[in-house]
Amino acid sequence: MVARRTSDSSGPSGAAGDVLEGTPYRALRGLGRGGMGEVVEAEHRALRKRVVVKLVRRALAHDPRFADRLQVEARALAAVSSPHVVAVLDLGQTPSGRPYFVMERLEGWTLGEELQRRGPLPVAEAIDLVRQVLAGLAAAHRAGVIHRDVKLDNVFLCAPGAAAPGDTRVAKVLDFGVAKVLDGALAGAAPGAPPAVDGPAYPTEAGLLVGTPRTASPEQAQCQPVDARADVYAVGLLMYTLVVGHGPFAHVEDALGVLRAHVLEAPALPSRYAAQPIPAALDRAVLKALAKRPEERFQSAEAFAAELGRIAGELAEGGGSWRAGRAPEAEAGWGPQSRAWFEAVGEGTSGVRAGGGVAGVAVEAGEAPVDAWLFAGLTLASTAVFSAIAALVLRGMGVW
Repeated sequence: MVARRTSDSSGPSGAAGDVLEGTPYRALRGLGRGGMGEVVEAEHRALRKRVVVKLVRRALAHDPRFADRLQVEARALAAVSSPHVVAVLDLGQTPSGRPYFVMERLEGWTLGEELQRRGPLPVAEAIDLVRQVLAGLAAAHRAGVIHRDVKLDNVFLCAPGAAAPGDTRVAKVLDFGVAKVLDGALAGAAPGAPPAVDGPAYPTEAGLLVGTPRTASPEQAQCQPVDARADVYAVGLLMYTLVVGHGPFAHVEDALGVLRAHVLEAPALPSRYAAQPIPAALDRAVLKALAKRPEERFQSAEAFAAELGRIAGELAEGGGSWRAGRAPEAEAGWGPQSRAWFEAVGEGTSGVRAGGGVAGVAVEAGEAPVDAWLFAGLTLASTAVFSAIAALVLRGMGVW
């Protein structure tokens, strides 16, 4: 899976060197460690083929809940057929009782590392990568698997030429460790047929947050049941972050505040904070993906990908002459109060509450709200003053 991560454990001669003793694989170096498991780079002893192995942590190996979760992850990945999801090659257990599964070894880095290195990506490039992520998720959804933790660090960007010929870069979705397996009906199986993937023997307890607070959907934040549209929301956050450089709620620091923002706070348009021009259509698509109510989002990963494909087509045909979704002052040099006014009277994406008129504008922290009557009064007063000055000048010149 990952070939360039630094090790957080000892080398082949230490602890990481013998975690796979008694299996067909030989551990080479540690790649990472999480709350449930650890990941090592390994080599098949007979074939000399490099792979990546994920094992349940030694201290948790004999807890059936963790063994069950790892097996569900492996089977979920194996059930998904897509070049945009990391492939599973084997599933087993060490002689000491540690369950493990084997994945393809990838050359490259995560999308989070790419963003950290380069900053916001050009719109066309970001759309291409996000469409690849959506293709992988769509394949998972067809198999009845909901990822529930789509984020920058769970998307791997293969080095040019490593997964496709030429300079093509392939994005692959990683880490289905907290994936939800839907029942056979929701997975699209025929009535009475077994589901594409067996569900966990130890399901997640009700009322527990599953996923990462920063990228959780509103329904995850409220510990409610989720479906494929939770992943659509997470990809909306991914798209926003790639073109802006940060997410819509980057100003919120604590976990509880972030969860509250997912549920209650309307995200600003990406074009409001992006340093590059953002097409108005992309603004609308991202906000649709980030709708608080699942029924108001794109109803599938395929639908979101199709809209992004349409936007990409317009970009290619327009050669950069597309209409950017910029706030008015970006072109006219107007200040923040004028911006707030135009947002108040603009389209429904401006943050105006239903039935609230201009007075109901949701204004972000640190930005002064604009009172409609005050604005109108100031406009009339300035007009009257200008007219009086003009009359005096004209009278002095003998014109009036």
